[in-house]
Amino acid sequence: MKYREHVRSGGAILWFFQRVTGIYLAVVLFLHVWILHYALKEELGFAAVKDRIATPMWKTIDISFLVIALFHGLYGLWIVLDDYIHKGWLRVFIFGAIAVIALIFVTLGILTILPFNPGGY
Repeated sequence: MKYREHVRSGGAILWFFQRVTGIYLAVVLFLHVWILHYALKEELGFAAVKDRIATPMWKTIDISFLVIALFHGLYGLWIVLDDYIHKGWLRVFIFGAIAVIALIFVTLGILTILPFNPGGY
């Protein structure tokens, strides 16, 4: 019965999104390693990274990677904890703590990436 309630409450969409984000993270991680270590002919240093991260395309990629990685990791944590915690008040507290942690890290990440200006260094 718990499975049917989970599916009706939107759990199937989250289950699917968890799989899609896992694939996205694997592809982006592979591309990240390939671009940084094999595709670039220049020496990888702060100057190269700061020039790249200042472009809107790389800011978009970095922010999407941040948001999707946080969702994937923290929702995975919630799935594991959901199997073991059965007290209603504790489930609400832990879910709230995970949501607050996600909000803090997304906010800090976006506030770091968006205003980045390579001219200031």
